[in-house]
Amino acid sequence: MPRVRILLSTGRAVVCGLCATVLGLVLVGKSSQVACGQPAPAVDSIGQALVANHPGGAVIGLLRGDTTAVHAFGAVDSTGQIPTARTLFEIGSITKTVTGLLLADAIERGEVERSTPVTTLLPDSVTIGPADSTTVTLEHLATHRSGLPRLPSNLGATARPRDPYAAYGDSALYAFLDGYVLPRAPGTTYEYSNLGMGLLGHLLARQADTPYAALVRQRIAAPLGLSDTRVHLTDAQQSRFAQGHTRVGAPALSWHFDALAGAGALRSTAADLLAYLRAHRRALTVGPDTTPALHRAMRRATTVYAPTDRESTRIGLGWHQSTREGHAVLWHNGGTGGFRSLVALDRDTGHGVVVLVSTALSSRRVTETGMALLHALRSD
Repeated sequence: MPRVRILLSTGRAVVCGLCATVLGLVLVGKSSQVACGQPAPAVDSIGQALVANHPGGAVIGLLRGDTTAVHAFGAVDSTGQIPTARTLFEIGSITKTVTGLLLADAIERGEVERSTPVTTLLPDSVTIGPADSTTVTLEHLATHRSGLPRLPSNLGATARPRDPYAAYGDSALYAFLDGYVLPRAPGTTYEYSNLGMGLLGHLLARQADTPYAALVRQRIAAPLGLSDTRVHLTDAQQSRFAQGHTRVGAPALSWHFDALAGAGALRSTAADLLAYLRAHRRALTVGPDTTPALHRAMRRATTVYAPTDRESTRIGLGWHQSTREGHAVLWHNGGTGGFRSLVALDRDTGHGVVVLVSTALSSRRVTETGMALLHALRSD
């Protein structure tokens, strides 16, 4: 398989040369699938393994201080073109970290609070039946403790088998929520929910009177210089969009989102996601009194607020934080019909990893690949 290494300069990058249930999180322990301790520059074997025996490509991005490097493997499409730092991939549930940051940013702006009840941002005609007197808040949505299920039961009524979220609009969302009786009190139990994070993005967009895609561009992507992190691609960006593949190697249709865009609608590149991690690293290492409002929002979004169903993992606003080998690692993975992805940031060292794959591999495998690379950066 072809492979290329792309070096990016400090700061601005210079390029040289589910099924409906797939969208979600895999919490994992230590795996033997990827050997740890390899020197960070020697990622060839790891990258080649991601593209072995199937079509598609993979891009690995490494962040160490303000220095970034990108390693690319496989092919973007049937032409055999090698991917680059600017090749676009669907990033699936990594979108949830952006939705969490939108919430943190809205809090910084004084528009909402973590304790804002969901019902105050829904149409008056829509109610959610509580399990007790506790109301569902925006924090409950962002930390997967709302009591809402992983997916709405009426998703199947609108789902297209190869593009399951595309036709799920506001009316379907409101029809499910109206009168839905929570099985337990909000805030009591972690249950990963695409519905909950999609609803959070919907509510924030509704509160701002701006479509979710535009809200991401205005408040997150543009200020951070993430020109390729978008829901809707331009024609020029579409020409850089990788062809996704199913697990058996067949071409996969792109996924599209309507009401639940906040759960997984974004596309991005390794260059943008490295810049995204770098911005978070900076936000976490400078004093809160000297940071811009968006950096304060990043600190808020990466503050852990609640446990998950794994002892070593807690959750902030969208971000998960796991303790691995004594290090606190912020991370999220993603998966759509034809793509897998991971971003991870070591809070202790500031090192970061991005993994983007245009084939629906095992999410566990992709996540452990990234964690092994993060270990290698510490060891190098």
